[in-house]
Amino acid sequence: MDKRELILNAMQELLKEGNAGIASVSDIARKAGIAKGGIYYYFRSKEEIIDELVDRQYSKIISDCRILVEKSDYKPPDKLGLLLRGYSSGVVDKNLDVYLHSQENAYIHQKSLAKILMELSPIVTSIIEQGNKEGDFKCEYPKEYAEIALSVFTFLLDPGIFEWSKEEITNKMKALANILEKGLGAKSGTFSFLYGG
Repeated sequence: MDKRELILNAMQELLKEGNAGIASVSDIARKAGIAKGGIYYYFRSKEEIIDELVDRQYSKIISDCRILVEKSDYKPPDKLGLLLRGYSSGVVDKNLDVYLHSQENAYIHQKSLAKILMELSPIVTSIIEQGNKEGDFKCEYPKEYAEIALSVFTFLLDPGIFEWSKEEITNKMKALANILEKGLGAKSGTFSFLYGG
């Protein structure tokens, strides 16, 4: 394993132990079993280590979603459902999630949400465009609808930001399904999977 990965894994271990907030670069180096100077060869700061750890975590989820969609021979509406369910069930390290939702880490958290939105949007856009070609959708703004739908999943439904009741989440999903069906020109009920319908 290369030293960069050792450093990231050490930071992940410190997160699991609940010590990431107070950990110094020296603590990270000790946990990784390398000299403190070795950290600075790869990273400029502890924040940069966290930033890359977040990137590694979400890149895996995004890659898994991309593969899921590419391997699927589903029709576009079902493919969209597959991607959204795949993203929702993507496993984010619980300790990293708690760390990101602390107030002092708001900037890193915002960057992670933007990364997800920017990297998943082209995948969702291509599904909508495929739906336009195949007659499942009639949408003039595929990219914009992709971004709007993903904004709901990345921000509005983030349990570290908002605490919605089950009923409130269901109602938001019904509203999103309604927006998507009308905006994409899809049949009524196409997106009922979003709220268990």
